[in-house]
Amino acid sequence: MRDLARDFPFGKVPFALLVTAVLSSVLVVITSRAASDRPTLVVAVSARAHAIAYKAALPAFEKKHGVDVEVQLVNYRSLETRMQNAILSGVEIPDLTELPFGTLGFFTRGPRQDIGLMDLTERVEQDQLAERLVQSRFAGWTARGRVYGLPHDVHPVMLTYRRDLMEELGIDVDKIETWDDFVEVGRKVTKDLDGDGVPDRYMMDFHMSGGESLRMLIFQRGGAIFDADGGVVFDSEVVANTIEWYIDQVYGPQRIAFEAGWGQTQMKAMTDGLILFYWTPDWRSYNFTAEGPHLKGKLAVMPVPAWEKGGRRTTTWGGTGVTIAASTKHPELAWELAKYLYFERSQLGKRFLETNIIPPNKDAWDLPEFNQPNEHFSGQKLGKLYAELAADVPPVYISPLQRVGEAKLEEAFSGSLEYYREHGKDGLKEVIRGELKDSAQYVRQALARQSRLLSDDAEE
Repeated sequence: MRDLARDFPFGKVPFALLVTAVLSSVLVVITSRAASDRPTLVVAVSARAHAIAYKAALPAFEKKHGVDVEVQLVNYRSLETRMQNAILSGVEIPDLTELPFGTLGFFTRGPRQDIGLMDLTERVEQDQLAERLVQSRFAGWTARGRVYGLPHDVHPVMLTYRRDLMEELGIDVDKIETWDDFVEVGRKVTKDLDGDGVPDRYMMDFHMSGGESLRMLIFQRGGAIFDADGGVVFDSEVVANTIEWYIDQVYGPQRIAFEAGWGQTQMKAMTDGLILFYWTPDWRSYNFTAEGPHLKGKLAVMPVPAWEKGGRRTTTWGGTGVTIAASTKHPELAWELAKYLYFERSQLGKRFLETNIIPPNKDAWDLPEFNQPNEHFSGQKLGKLYAELAADVPPVYISPLQRVGEAKLEEAFSGSLEYYREHGKDGLKEVIRGELKDSAQYVRQALARQSRLLSDDAEE
């Protein structure tokens, strides 16, 4: 075989340099071609249902703007850390990213210049979105008075119940207006039916450790973990009263609640009539439909009982929002895409039928799809019922120490429960107050340690 390097008239070293130059040129061409094949915008989502809906909606947007948009389905468990690491190291991130509720606090822990997400405040004001949408939903996407995300949903909560069993028991749920009413009925229907000393029927599905059930009740009652400024406020009398009430319903001698779990265990509890009522944010009503086809026509929903007559009849659980990368090369186009995916009226009716999720834009609630009877829920018009409650959903504010705050609230609940198991209700309220005070103080001290990072004048 001919030795090209040896025969090259200028020697082996110049030949090697020439080969390197040629290969580099080829690589540049290949890279350029690859870059030209890249989509104009990339959207990262962690919910499969969202990915399917967006892919179906995108062709019209792409045609109108003459662009290509790619939807990527990512693992939500690793989304936070990977995205944060990419932002801090200057690595390219998707133009738009959907984040679970509460996640924004993770990205707003440091100086404003390190957040890496586009500040949407002026755009929201210019497009008058605060007036068009359920305003309380911006609470979870606002940090230090600035908006960094758009809400995908409202997630008003109702209670699903076994309509057929309640009718057999002769109970009219329309007469249940308050939690006092609910407890009164619950103490009648929670019974040991076979005489073994263990109740075989409970009124309500409450988490034994507090968790989301306790937080939903606190939010409904006007309490909070953090306030609008990110301050710790869960050591309040409202929260203390709610914990005392909750312990009574889940662990007291006249308890009415038990935990059904998730998935198959929950569906078995619902099927067997072990528990009659279940927390049901809009998204969960779709889960009940998919997981329990054999219960079609046996279920119904009702508003959450109020804490006092005429009070709020709903709360909220969960949420998703879209953020835009501060580094996007197409900020205006990304903004238009965010609004299109979330608020395009022509897409939202069909999307509701596929998910039962109420969008935050109030002008969509009169679409015919929201007024359709749902045969799984005894012919009730779920969209209409949830929409009627959506505007009254309480705001839930976030913090850079969101998970710490939630964990310390649960710790206070656990400490209070431990005392109750040993000593009963005697002195319980003072113990609850003390537990909340200690837990809240821990979070305040942790926030104080971050105060330098949270300052706009902080050094990098």
